[in-house]
Amino acid sequence: MLNYQTLFICDVATGVVYAGAMSILALHHPQLRAHRWFTAAVLLGLLRNALLGTLGTFPLVLSILFPSLCNIVSFFCIYMGFRWVIVRRPLQSWFWPIFLAIELAVFSTLFLSGFSHTFAFSITPIFALCVLSIQMLRRSQDPDMRTVVRAGITVLIAHLTLIAIRTPMVLFRYDVNTSGHFRPARQDPFWLATLAAMMFISACFFVVYLWFFEREMNRALRLQVRTDARTGLLNVRAMEDEAEREVLRAARKRTALSVLAIDIDFFKTVNDTYGHAVGDITLKRVAEQMLSLIRGGDVLARTGGEEFTILLPETGLTAAQEIAERLRASIATLDIVTEAAVVHLTISIGITMYLGDGDAWPLMHRRADVALYRAKRAGRNCVAVCMEKNWAPTPLPRVVALRAER
Repeated sequence: MLNYQTLFICDVATGVVYAGAMSILALHHPQLRAHRWFTAAVLLGLLRNALLGTLGTFPLVLSILFPSLCNIVSFFCIYMGFRWVIVRRPLQSWFWPIFLAIELAVFSTLFLSGFSHTFAFSITPIFALCVLSIQMLRRSQDPDMRTVVRAGITVLIAHLTLIAIRTPMVLFRYDVNTSGHFRPARQDPFWLATLAAMMFISACFFVVYLWFFEREMNRALRLQVRTDARTGLLNVRAMEDEAEREVLRAARKRTALSVLAIDIDFFKTVNDTYGHAVGDITLKRVAEQMLSLIRGGDVLARTGGEEFTILLPETGLTAAQEIAERLRASIATLDIVTEAAVVHLTISIGITMYLGDGDAWPLMHRRADVALYRAKRAGRNCVAVCMEKNWAPTPLPRVVALRAER
């Protein structure tokens, strides 16, 4: 037979295990913001359960009011965790935090005034946050997250169902504002059964948190493999994957695809004059400036020491030239402030396009490279184009000579 004391001890003991495991992972991986929110939710849940066990020993403010507040805030943390998993950015306004603060203040005021149905005010925001979390998870488009997202939605729906079952019991059979009226619930088999179900759902939440953690770690590792450490841009391998994909899409949909090959002029002089630390700052600042000037669907990668490549999907030659000129002019006027000096530099840009059937990424890459060397031969700090479809796939002697000069 179920026993309240046994359930309480098990609930707190498992909560300590969950909180300990989550905290250790959060300390070792502070970059995973979603996991930090989930950890806060677990810690608040543990505090809530521990305080609920003091009912009849501590004042009601500590044994009922404060646990209820912890419960509300913990579900807000769950919502924020799911938001960082799916949207990957903080709240864009203060509406929900302010609304939640008002709800907490109203609930506390009603509880302290002796209102007999304050439980409804504590459950309402939890119900709303569960619904918002479900809506957030449904927005996920990541195929790698599909299974764990479905698991998260299932657990949230199960929790909502249990809330719907327990709420009428609390409102009409027990008065949670007084320890004396609430004590009979500890002998109610149905109440104890739903409490055991809550413990099971808590365990399911813990599994979902760990599952999301594993997915996020895999994503971070994949990103690390595809990312250039100095600039945070895509690296050569990632660019090749993206380029092959975009070429196939352009061929299938008969859309334009342009490529910009970019090189920082006389970058070796920056390293030789100011040192590699300043050179790294310069690379990162140039990357940030270019990233701020391209569109969301464009792909920017660092493909060499001071070389960058940009894919411009659904972009014709005229538009690509306009983008290239905007990049060139912006970098030419950019002040790169470092401890050693304020660095000024320029870039040269080569442009080519996908030229239809028979074209491929290796040929496009070589044409962009030829266009880039044309820009350098023209005096640097300029834009050049190479659109010769029948250009030989092996470097011309003039290009070899230019490589040697560089």
